[in-house]
Amino acid sequence: MVREALTFEALMALDPREAAALFVARRAEGLTSSEQQLLERWLARDESHRRLFANADRSWQTFEQADGDEILQAMRAHARASQRRAPRWRPAVAAAAVLVVALGAWVFFPSLHPGASRVPGDPAVLATIAYASARGEVKELQLPDGSTMTLDADSRATGHFDASRRSVQLERGRAYFSIRPDKNRPFVANAAQRSIVVVGTRFDVNVLTDGLTITVLEGVVQVGHDDATQQPVKLMPGQQYVEHAGRTTIRNVGAAADNAVAWREGLVYLDDQTLADAVAIMNRYSRVPILIDSQEVAALRVSGQFRAGDAERFADTLADMHHLDAVQDGSSIRLVPRK
Repeated sequence: MVREALTFEALMALDPREAAALFVARRAEGLTSSEQQLLERWLARDESHRRLFANADRSWQTFEQADGDEILQAMRAHARASQRRAPRWRPAVAAAAVLVVALGAWVFFPSLHPGASRVPGDPAVLATIAYASARGEVKELQLPDGSTMTLDADSRATGHFDASRRSVQLERGRAYFSIRPDKNRPFVANAAQRSIVVVGTRFDVNVLTDGLTITVLEGVVQVGHDDATQQPVKLMPGQQYVEHAGRTTIRNVGAAADNAVAWREGLVYLDDQTLADAVAIMNRYSRVPILIDSQEVAALRVSGQFRAGDAERFADTLADMHHLDAVQDGSSIRLVPRK
């Protein structure tokens, strides 16, 4: 395995917990002689470094001894995979190596250590994991329960997993889920004050400017509301839940449900969406944002399939469709009514 060389200066620039996490994860794969020297130098630098390294080591050993524990086994595999997949070393990888998963046992539930009892549902043994994708980046992620989540560009989510609970809060953007069946632990995806409860299924969730869409490709999905007085909605494969400005519609889209996940292949499918929503979606993929100032322009609608990341062509297409001007100023493209 090829790994970028560490430097003492780079280590000292890290949060000490991240540095400890990095050393523990790399040690599991085998430290080089230079890395061993760096570790000894880093440990000698500050007494707190020794304490943090010992804590990180105890947490890692918990995962090494995970045989027979489904949650810990999955998290151990995820931690190792995060380290192997990293194309180069940087501070973010130091966090990904252990803090995101393995040190969840240390940072988020410090009471968990070799020999500690694990009580199902006890918040003390809850693993909280942050997920995020950058603008223009689509990221496929393995969840601790064996499910997968693909985050669309410029999206953010937080996962919560323990022996009796598995859930993900989609805070921004879009995500595609392929859920591993587990009748004893239904999977819950939360987005825009809605809870999406499933056992084993494939579905897409897209948080929009003023609502969201949920598209079911496989299995059965139940969409609930924060208001307990409202009855949950059951969705079957080929159905789509559309909520906009407080109004809810259930659509039968059939095989066209695959269009909802075309973004994983670099294509964005828009189906009678407002320009405000369409632009918000397309801006996830481009460093040159499209801006709309006029409420009249924002309320116009668009349908079609477009290439993600080509902001200029998309803006020109909208301008031609709706008799607008696409005005570029170098750092953005502004859609304005044509004079």
